[in-house]
Formats: sequence, C-alpha cells, structure tokens
Amino acid sequence: MDDFVIPAKTKEKLEEQTIRFLKIVEKHNLCFKRSKYNFNMEEIPILGVVVGRGQVKMEQEKIKAIKKWKTLTKVKNVESFLRFANFYQHFIQNFSHTAKLLNELKGKKEWK
Repeated sequence: MDDFVIPAKTKEKLEEQTIRFLKIVEKHNLCFKRSKYNFNMEEIPILGVVVGRGQVKMEQEKIKAIKKWKTLTKVKNVESFLRFANFYQHFIQNFSHTAKLLNELKGKKEWK
C-alpha cells in the first residue's frame, strides 16, 4: 500500500483513527513497510502541496522553481510555464490576470 493520510483535529482522535485504520489493514491482509511511513506528522507533502495545521500551501521547491524559471522567449516556453503554474493558480495572487497576458503573448507573431 502506498501513500495514505489519516487526518484528525486532535492527537487523541488521530490515535483512535490510526488504530482503526491498522485494524482494517490487518483484517484485509494488506501490507505496507512501516519503515517507509511517518506517523503523527503535523505537515505532509502530498500531490505537490503541503497539507497540515489547517492549511494547504505550495511546496518550497515549487516556489523556488517558479522564481528561477528562465525568461520566456518562445511560445513553447510560455505554454510549459502556464501548464506548470495552472496547478498552483489558487496560491498565486492575480493568477488569472497574469495567465491572460501570457496567453495573449502566445498569439503574437513577434516578441519585443
């Protein structure tokens, strides 16, 4: 079994739900390597975001990648950047405005 998350608002509830989960795993003869899993985490990276403490935020590596992105000089570069950034649009202030400008740029024959 890979990548499971057991959310809870309190440590007591987490312990209760973890025990319940482990009983279900045992009942159905499911297996996972305990050494590959972390328990009682306050934040976890999952599906390109960090979830925890009542928040969902971008992974720091993704933020660094956006900041270091080379200047867009070709339509393919713009399309690639937009595909990447679209996943994180909820975290990027004024994303729709910026994306609109970049999409308009794709249609231009000459870039200055």
